[in-house]
Amino acid sequence: MNQKLVLSVWTAILFAGSSLLAQEADVAIGRYLPPEKDSVIEIFKCGDKYCGKTVCIKDNAYPEKEKDKGVPGTPYLDHNNEDPKLRNRPNLGMVFITGFDYVGEGVYKNGKIYNPRDGKTYCGKFTSLEGGNRLDLKGTLCSITFTGKTNNWVKLGAMNLDDPRWDCTFKAKK
Repeated sequence: MNQKLVLSVWTAILFAGSSLLAQEADVAIGRYLPPEKDSVIEIFKCGDKYCGKTVCIKDNAYPEKEKDKGVPGTPYLDHNNEDPKLRNRPNLGMVFITGFDYVGEGVYKNGKIYNPRDGKTYCGKFTSLEGGNRLDLKGTLCSITFTGKTNNWVKLGAMNLDDPRWDCTFKAKK
């Protein structure tokens, strides 16, 4: 068989395979509701990696009883961040999941997860399940990766985010 023909066939097979892998990886892209049901997280492509950001927060304002953390009635800020320069950034719109690689079979690894609730950054992994309708996100201490906490996130369906209690980056401000 002609070497050019063999090379062309292998190139076509490799291209088709990488295209299918990319489509498989992109199944996790979308908006998810974490277990607390107090925010909406969007998983998106950032270059050739996968990232996540907070696109909605329910009741996004410090209550009167949390005067020590922020001004009552103002949106939540990243007040627990270890870097004092970042403590005034809003939680809404924050990219806190970064650098995940798709490794196949619904698994994304090698990324970092920042938790604004405690101001710490964790190593992580997430798995897309049920055709992208569910994510299992596991955060671990980077030095001890065999232990950690796994949260189950559900893809946002027909949930009504028009309720004024939901502050979303994609909603027009009134």
